[in-house]
Amino acid sequence: MTASRDQFNAHADRYAASEVHRHGPSLPVLLDFAAPIPQDRALDVATGTGNTALALAPQVGEVVGLDLAEGMLAHARTRAEAEGHAHATFQQGSAEAMPFADASFTLVTSRHAPHHFLNLDRFLGEAFRVLKPGGRLVVADQISSTPELQPWLDHYQTLRDPSHHAQRTAAAWRTLAEVAGFRWTQETTVPYRLEFGWWTAQSGCTPQTVAQLREHAAVLGQGQREAAGLHYDSSGTLVAHTETMLVVRLERP
Repeated sequence: MTASRDQFNAHADRYAASEVHRHGPSLPVLLDFAAPIPQDRALDVATGTGNTALALAPQVGEVVGLDLAEGMLAHARTRAEAEGHAHATFQQGSAEAMPFADASFTLVTSRHAPHHFLNLDRFLGEAFRVLKPGGRLVVADQISSTPELQPWLDHYQTLRDPSHHAQRTAAAWRTLAEVAGFRWTQETTVPYRLEFGWWTAQSGCTPQTVAQLREHAAVLGQGQREAAGLHYDSSGTLVAHTETMLVVRLERP
């Protein structure tokens, strides 16, 4: 948790300005799956600079954004005030030990964050606990295409961002969600092409780290490169990769 808090506090300004995070293609899909209504009391977990919470705000009765990093929350509060979202509030706290009573919300969301969680089962258990019966959890997060590729991807992601923990497969997500008590009701995937220069700058990579990332990519064969979503230019230089985002709607019985 400390690694995540420190990483995102250090780079909060970059995340606040990031169009990928503010308007990326997973957001409209998440909102569609969430189907927010004015009667909802919503919680956005690991809200960061508040992008998902503030997208929900005009459509729900109340939304709370939860995050470990106060630097990120400061941006969220400033933006909420500037946009006039008086019913959007932001609170510091952990996804794995949420500071809310049982059955406090009708909708819980988390976007581009669960790969940072050390214990995904605890997050899912907490989401189940704070949801009212009939409530829904909608998540968007990057996934690995196969279990065999996950160790390579996790190392690649952690080199770039030490707060990364695990980029699970869709099947692993489904198993953990069902163990937590959720019904898996709707899913899709959304591709994100991320330019290598932007991606490394976003997390403050040093030239040494950039070189390590290129070296790590070089160990893959052609088929593995394609499975990992790596893109090269005509000179053989790594220029981008595609991250596959799983968007899933889970319902609490």
